[in-house]
Amino acid sequence: MERRITFAGVNSIMFHQRFKTDDDCLEYLSSVKWENGFSCKRCNSDKYCIGKKPFTRRCTKCRYEESPTSGTMFDKVKFSILKAFHIAFKISTKKKGMSSLELSNEFGLRQKTCWEFKWKLQQAMASSLQYPLTGTVHVDECYIGGPEEQKRGRSKVDKKLVVLVLEITDGGVGRVYAEVIEHSSAKELGAFLRKYVSILTAAKQMLNFSICWLCVLK
Repeated sequence: MERRITFAGVNSIMFHQRFKTDDDCLEYLSSVKWENGFSCKRCNSDKYCIGKKPFTRRCTKCRYEESPTSGTMFDKVKFSILKAFHIAFKISTKKKGMSSLELSNEFGLRQKTCWEFKWKLQQAMASSLQYPLTGTVHVDECYIGGPEEQKRGRSKVDKKLVVLVLEITDGGVGRVYAEVIEHSSAKELGAFLRKYVSILTAAKQMLNFSICWLCVLK
């Protein structure tokens, strides 16, 4: 198994120091992609040699050559992979994200190109739902929408009811999921929990909830 050196955090200075060239990005992708060893897409052989282009690998059995970007969101980007890395960092770390127009102005790219890559990035960032939240989680629901004239309290006219679950980790806040629901009923809240939270974790948190989740998890 090959050693993977993962970049983590939101420090932009450290990110810029880590990724200065296209080769820095390709080297990082290579270490991530083949962290568990090489396997040829065509013949499944684990034997390879260095390819013609930087950080590519060529199967010694069928001669198929694969790049680090193949099969990733960076495959066939219309600009340098260095810019792609920095766009991905900007979008994933800025609290309110960045519009395609802002990206276009900052990176000197066409707005349509930025929009297409941003959409590609958002698809890649979508949850696989294969790793439910574990440990300590906080669940709450609220109405989202602007204030309405002559309306007080939790009036829900023209507002959306949103339920969210937040994972607490040793390092602070982990993952967060949220969905719009129609009613704060055991049926809808239960479906939301089963989708994102492990059964064991949900069971441990029942005493913190305002309704009895035993009937939900049946």
